[in-house]
Amino acid sequence: MKANPLLIAAAVLVLLGAAVWYTRENPPPDSDGAPEIVDVEEDELRKIVLRREGEQDLAMVREEGGEWEFSDGAQIAADDTAVGLMASSLASLNADRLVSETVSDWEPYGLESPALAVGFELAEGGGEIQFGSDTPTGSGVFARLKDDPRLFTVYSYNKTSFEKSEFDLRDKRLIRLDEDSISSVTVTAGGRTTKFEQQDGDWSITEPSRLRADDFTVDDLVRSVRTAEMTEVLAEGAAAAEFAFGPPKATVEIEDSGGQHELVIGQQGETHFGRSSSQEGVYAISATLAESFDKPVSDFRNKKLFDFGYADPARLDVRAGEKAAAVVRSDGSWLLESDGSRELDGSKVQTLLDRLRGLTATEFPSDRQEEQASFGLDEPFIEASVTPEAENAMPEKVLVASADAAAAYAARDGEPSTYQVEQSAVDDIVRALEEVLAETDDETEDAADEDSPDSDGDE
Repeated sequence: MKANPLLIAAAVLVLLGAAVWYTRENPPPDSDGAPEIVDVEEDELRKIVLRREGEQDLAMVREEGGEWEFSDGAQIAADDTAVGLMASSLASLNADRLVSETVSDWEPYGLESPALAVGFELAEGGGEIQFGSDTPTGSGVFARLKDDPRLFTVYSYNKTSFEKSEFDLRDKRLIRLDEDSISSVTVTAGGRTTKFEQQDGDWSITEPSRLRADDFTVDDLVRSVRTAEMTEVLAEGAAAAEFAFGPPKATVEIEDSGGQHELVIGQQGETHFGRSSSQEGVYAISATLAESFDKPVSDFRNKKLFDFGYADPARLDVRAGEKAAAVVRSDGSWLLESDGSRELDGSKVQTLLDRLRGLTATEFPSDRQEEQASFGLDEPFIEASVTPEAENAMPEKVLVASADAAAAYAARDGEPSTYQVEQSAVDDIVRALEEVLAETDDETEDAADEDSPDSDGDE
């Protein structure tokens, strides 16, 4: 017997209609929505208390819009960022799944006497989340809200985010500074004292003598002090006063708008430690931090002979032996002022500027003005002056004494320091100057050929 297609189609429609009705009346659970344990807004949190069995509670509080602080008589500062991350974890805490709506015996889940509980107070109300035993799979932890009959599981990392000690949550900075107002830094280490002073964002060395400083290197030094952290508490309170410091490995003094601050570094065997004017104690520090202050003054010096940046200057005067060029910038073009303001190939001028900009010291053989003559700087082979485009800008002038050796010597005009530079760098400047002038020499020769009576058309 052949099946009736109309009957089959009708049966399919009935089944589809029943499925639609059942789905509408019994919607599937939202797989994207995790069960909610608490409804907490982070900015409403006013207090967090970590409770561990057999230990003293660790409580942190904050006023509205303020920073987190330890409470209950704690004499140390809290790390607002570290506590803030924990507060964020609390506000975003959701369960992995709801195990049971009602539980009367919490002992099998480790929640009769929980090993860890996190109490919290809001602007209004509060609560306590309790963490129990690990789930049989080991990937989660049983949890509940105190006085709530429901049993949940949460991922293990949720519990880990609250397993913090006082040390984890304390401010570990050894010294607290106002970064924007630091005006001077003095470092005593390795039997030498180096002082740096900052003005208008630029650093200079003032001890052992006034020298140009490398801003980036000094900034790194300041950053290492500003971010210096303890790795362990060695002694606090009365015990700190009795701690045998011995001769300091390094002493750092920093002045900002808040006054004078001091960080003292010591060492006993392989252990490095520090104390500061900001922390009443002695704390272990990393060997890397301790060693970062024991550097010679040469490490902090500005090794560039020229300070001009990458903006085009207004004027460039260079002499090397008998060759000389006076170049000016006008309406976006480079003109050879020393030869009737003839327009030059801009790429060749940029090469010359690059060679001057890159002139860098390898050593500092002397910082005495009277000794420059002994390095040949009283009769320099190269004189180079660069004038920035800024209004009333003063030119920078550098003198270079060339030599038939691996190194040459240079100085900034009017400054006492002698810089040793690579002879190859001097040769590069000479070649770049010759390239600038070669274009002019070629044009002069071409013009002479055209005027010659032997040229075509003059016969």
